[in-house]
Amino acid sequence: MAAHQCSYCLKPIATAPGVKWHIAHTGHFTREFAGVAAKILGSHKMLFKSLEEVEIADKSSMWAPFHDGEEWELAHFLMKNVGQTKTDEFLKLGIVHNSGVSFNTAWSLLKKVDSLCTGPAWTCEIIDVVGDVVGKDSTLRHEQLELWQRDPMECMEELIGNPVFQDVMAYVPEHVYADAQGEKCIYDEMWTGDWWWDVQMKLPEGTVVAPVILSSDKTSLSVFSGDKKAWLVYLTIRNISKDVRCQVSVHAMVLIGYLPVSKLECFQKKTRSLAGYRLFHHVMSLVLQPLIDASRHGKEMVLHPILAAYVANFPEQCLVACNKESQCPCCLVESDKCGDLEECTWQSMMDTLKTLQHKQRNKQSRKFDMEGLCVDLPFSDIFTCITPDILHQLHKGIFHNHLLQWCMNLMGEKEIDAHFQAISCYPALRHFKKGISTISQEMQCVFDEVLLFQQQMDTTLEAMQESLKMFHSYKHVLVEMEVHQDFNLPKLHSLQHYATSIRALGSADGYNAEYPEQLHIDYAKDAYWASNK
Repeated sequence: MAAHQCSYCLKPIATAPGVKWHIAHTGHFTREFAGVAAKILGSHKMLFKSLEEVEIADKSSMWAPFHDGEEWELAHFLMKNVGQTKTDEFLKLGIVHNSGVSFNTAWSLLKKVDSLCTGPAWTCEIIDVVGDVVGKDSTLRHEQLELWQRDPMECMEELIGNPVFQDVMAYVPEHVYADAQGEKCIYDEMWTGDWWWDVQMKLPEGTVVAPVILSSDKTSLSVFSGDKKAWLVYLTIRNISKDVRCQVSVHAMVLIGYLPVSKLECFQKKTRSLAGYRLFHHVMSLVLQPLIDASRHGKEMVLHPILAAYVANFPEQCLVACNKESQCPCCLVESDKCGDLEECTWQSMMDTLKTLQHKQRNKQSRKFDMEGLCVDLPFSDIFTCITPDILHQLHKGIFHNHLLQWCMNLMGEKEIDAHFQAISCYPALRHFKKGISTISQEMQCVFDEVLLFQQQMDTTLEAMQESLKMFHSYKHVLVEMEVHQDFNLPKLHSLQHYATSIRALGSADGYNAEYPEQLHIDYAKDAYWASNK
């Protein structure tokens, strides 16, 4: 132990070797990264700064091409809520025309909107999918699909240069402790986890790591009938503090692609599912190719992007990890052992690639071709990138679909309601005057604070593991009382990996699938409903 003056708050403190910073307002201690990270190479003018300089040089208003803030609000309202025909009718009203609005038709409004500065450009690539069904002309049927994408590196540069995030960005890993001895580790942001620290040590000195979070999800567009779907891919970086990044309004998670959605009728039914898996990995490799190149070689004046986490629901996790939905996307647990609490070996990238190469050498079917996220991305292990899914695994899965139902079967709905009705009112705590038996998915808010700590410690993670062990020790009671018979649930098994993931990547609230799902409304559903379909 060494006694010295804290370089942050100037208080005399005794800390373990390497523990330098005492964060006064939190009482935490920080161990800085021992090597050289985030070396400054020079300066570069970012997009937002260039736009500001052009605006000043032209002496134009910050609301240009609109006259003022009120006209901007009017244009925003019309674009978001009113169709073109109704917009024309509205702008022809005398009171609107005489108000001096700079646009008098929907066309002139659209021209002004098109003149606004946009982010990274969208491109469309046609994917020609050749099936295995022979057509009427004795040739294999094929289908042409559209892949809409943006350069993920350009999107990252835009995030880095956005002044909104200037004061909430981190470029160097650190370890945070609750004590000066450095024994009680705290896991909060990703830069406090072990993954960033380990990756930083593998890279050349001075490298700036950009931990990339990807998320993909298929969402329905049709409301009452039809089967229209959109498949969206999002990207963000964990250099941005999660308190800001997880706010939908700040647009820290950007859309980088619309994947093609097809029934693939050019394939036979028995091969259609496999063809869909292969199509997903093919188009994802196209979307992420600029990111893959930058991950291998880095990019001067920007960051070294490395895939750290993939946020998705369970079917999508299995699709990304190239395994069946009856198995765990992270470890090698047997499909009929998911209900047991036992140590399982994590899936290995090297073993997976060796198996594929062996099958290829034996000239087996195309289903063993090596293509996908697990092959192309350097410094990344797709199996450890799979993160806890708070929304689907805990809230909707374990709690709502299972735990709550088991309790109701044991105690009865009236008894459960009576207990919740008896809870005293408390600030910031929701009170259920009528109980919870008639509430569906909204019930997840009851245990938000219990399940979703914004900050974890080794002690809380150990307590979480002990709670899981206790459940497995007494689950036989549910079987004896004929409440539930089979606990072979993949969602239940996934809880075993939470502690490992949190230690590596930070607290689980930074990977909630709820955030990208909220973006579906802006990026898919509103646009679809506003179109002529």
